[in-house]
Amino acid sequence: MRPSMSRLTSLWLAVYFVAKSLTCSSAKADEESRLPTAYATYVSSGIEVDGNRVRAWKHSGDGTANRSLNRVVGRPKAVLVQTDSGPRTVVRFDGRSALWSAVGEWGTVDGDRTIVVVAKVSGATGTLLDGSTRTGRAPVRWTGTAWESAAGFSERAISTHVPADTVTPAEVTNGTSSDEWKCLIFRFAAGDGPLGGLIIGADVATQNGLRCDVGEVHVFSTALSDPQTDSLTASIVARWKNAKELPDDQQLKPRRLTDDPDVFRTVVRENGADGVHTYRIPGLATSAKGTLVAVFDVRNKSSADLPGDIDVGMMRSVDDGVTWETMRRIIDFDSAVEGSQGNGVGDPAILVDQRTGKIIVAALWSMGPRAWNASGPGLSPEETGQLVLVTSDDDGLTWSKPRSITAQVKQPEWRLCFNGPGNGIQLRDGTLIFPAQFKQDQPSKETGKIVSTPHSCFIASVDGGETWKISPAAIPDGIPTSECSIAELSNGSLLLSMRDESRSGLRAWARWDWKDSILNGTWSDPWMTVTDPTCMASLIRHPDNVLLFSNPDDSKRRISLTVRHSDDHILPGNSGSTAGRKWSDGRVIDPSGAMYSSMTVLRDGRIGMLYESSEEDGLVFVRFPLDWVSKVK
Repeated sequence: MRPSMSRLTSLWLAVYFVAKSLTCSSAKADEESRLPTAYATYVSSGIEVDGNRVRAWKHSGDGTANRSLNRVVGRPKAVLVQTDSGPRTVVRFDGRSALWSAVGEWGTVDGDRTIVVVAKVSGATGTLLDGSTRTGRAPVRWTGTAWESAAGFSERAISTHVPADTVTPAEVTNGTSSDEWKCLIFRFAAGDGPLGGLIIGADVATQNGLRCDVGEVHVFSTALSDPQTDSLTASIVARWKNAKELPDDQQLKPRRLTDDPDVFRTVVRENGADGVHTYRIPGLATSAKGTLVAVFDVRNKSSADLPGDIDVGMMRSVDDGVTWETMRRIIDFDSAVEGSQGNGVGDPAILVDQRTGKIIVAALWSMGPRAWNASGPGLSPEETGQLVLVTSDDDGLTWSKPRSITAQVKQPEWRLCFNGPGNGIQLRDGTLIFPAQFKQDQPSKETGKIVSTPHSCFIASVDGGETWKISPAAIPDGIPTSECSIAELSNGSLLLSMRDESRSGLRAWARWDWKDSILNGTWSDPWMTVTDPTCMASLIRHPDNVLLFSNPDDSKRRISLTVRHSDDHILPGNSGSTAGRKWSDGRVIDPSGAMYSSMTVLRDGRIGMLYESSEEDGLVFVRFPLDWVSKVK
């Protein structure tokens, strides 16, 4: 029996509407699962390495945004893993390392947000990620059994028993095993506070670090729906299924410096030695007897700056840096004092009175929160940070108790006044000089609002270090400057090299010309030269009328520590010096992560340098002859 035309038409319409319904449902499902543009994305291809050292993790999303994590703390390491989709690079954090970006570069995420992390946690406890500013904190912590966070939490395992094509909405599993690869999903509500900047591997103060491997991070400035979350986790599981670390012989090799017979190197302090979390802020001087004396921060419990439990450590070498005596703490305030927040003292600088043999060490004492950010007007330890000195009259074997010279050099209305870290100098007439800095409230040129502005300067003593006076600011109305270093030129002028807090990517310089009395002088107009990532640097003058300058040779990152030279030439009529205006291309001391440095001239004319090394995770001493700096590479 042949079907009627009406029955065929009805059948055709039924098929049509079923197909249309399925098509619409599919389109609707596709629409619901479509991911919004991520605020920040970090995947394997964005990991920048030098050997096996991670130098940055580039934002791989919206090309118009610069949200790269280009600030490195400690020694994050690149590790290769094999997955079903091919080899991938992950970042290994050791509990003392982190990658981060400041809020000014990364921005702030308010309101609802979702953060998805591909990670394998091996540490017992610690912080996986956080904001990089105290006003934008959003820590995600692993307690050993659960994730502790203001966020809602769920996870997906990435293993052989979870096929990529069977991913379903993740359950809240707040107590599963951590030592395997997981896709972690954290959902923050608007009331949980903002995320200001981003730090991975530790919390906002680079404390409470977590030992973990991280392969991807996705930050969305919205709450992802379940279909969107399913779509993202499905693609992640497909990429990372069966992730397994490759054997050692297939891993990236650490980058080591080429052996150079002219350069001697030795690690003086390694982070973690003697139970100390971090050693930082080197200062180095050669005593009247030729002994090398090194000073530095002993950051007992974390890598964070003051305030905190920090002491000033000291070590001596009587064989030009080949071997070093046991570390001693020469300034150590009682960290148990109630309300003292560690009673820390740090940022040391050292100088030697070559006429008497006296060694002087200056440092900033923070009783409570009286450090860079919270010091206020006044002169007492309860009001403001204290500039303290200790001395040794027996070549560094014993040291005096600390005394504060704050009232001698600080104006009461200033917020803070202390030394520049590294080393001071002695002028040819015997005057003792420490580079210095102070902070005062003054109107901002941009907004007119009162802001606390730092200024570089120096302090001087003409009576062997008993009394001290302070110079005017080198740049009173221009860019803000802070940590500085100083050298005497052949015509008696002083050359000041300054850290530019406006982050121009260059070093600031000025010359102090004086007559009759060291404080009877004027500053030249400042100039800008030599690439600098807003970092402390070292400046010394060699007796052969050569200036030496060391700093990281990068405008943003603290890498590639380089030493340069500048000839100390006098202009006609003795009207000034060209020194410090033109510098050589320099020689690279360390191409890896390297930060603060301090140089000195050894008793035989060679140069000694103590610097912070990320590669060696501590303080490294190097020694080289003067002509090595000017040799053709």
